[in-house]
Amino acid sequence: MLIFDRKRFPGKKCTGIISYSTFQKLGIPREFIDRDFKEIEIVINNKYSVFVKTHVLRLNREKLEKWLDQELKVIRPVNAEIKNEKEVVVNNNVYHGKVIDCSGWKGKAKWIRAIEEVKEPLPEMDTIKVFIDSKNPGGFSWIVPLPDKTLVGSLSYSNPKLFLPVVDKRLIEIHGGSIPRVKPIKPQSSIIAFGDRTGLIKTFTGGGIFGIAELISSNNYIKTFSELSKEIRKQYYLTTLVEKSWRIWLSLARIYKDKTIKAEKEFDFHSMLLFSH
Repeated sequence: MLIFDRKRFPGKKCTGIISYSTFQKLGIPREFIDRDFKEIEIVINNKYSVFVKTHVLRLNREKLEKWLDQELKVIRPVNAEIKNEKEVVVNNNVYHGKVIDCSGWKGKAKWIRAIEEVKEPLPEMDTIKVFIDSKNPGGFSWIVPLPDKTLVGSLSYSNPKLFLPVVDKRLIEIHGGSIPRVKPIKPQSSIIAFGDRTGLIKTFTGGGIFGIAELISSNNYIKTFSELSKEIRKQYYLTTLVEKSWRIWLSLARIYKDKTIKAEKEFDFHSMLLFSH
């Protein structure tokens, strides 16, 4: 396998929270998992909490990408032009073989900005905290405690720095970027695609590893793509609706104050959360 990568160095930094089922479908060893979590506390307007019972893990994507870079043949940094399902042109050189497109999203999108601080660990904390704020429509913030550090981040259409949770620990580093909120595209029958290129990105949380895991573990790419596309489209329209009536939804969430919602499959299939008990 030959990989062409436009990035100069491997190892993307991200929060990397995935469901246990997604981890199983990825087929990677646990050495790339930093921690298991069985509960997420959602804090609304810093007034009350809703608890989500689930099983998620923190995938160390940076470590995984660096390992893959050593195990696979990667040429970087280059821009590869896909000609067809069997031909790629890189720096005027033509390469032949089965082509898989992982070149990132190229269609229309609503872009939401993200920022994440890496701070010293919080040894007394063992659950993920998510913060929802009425002043941050369509966005959220988080604290993810890990054995060797704490991830403190925020998503927002405006300025995500304004919604970063306050954690009184030494700052180690900071990174960020933008995440597309999109409706999936129909796959070209002749070229298989994975990752953000497909648009199979969980709309609210921005998780793209879920779609990759579902596709690579499937025996029927087209069928699985179609099923995932329907789910992501539901998420897209629901998220748009929630954004437009943000304060109303947060007000309705009060009925779940101090309650626990069980969400295993719903962690990935967000549209099912509306029917969770």
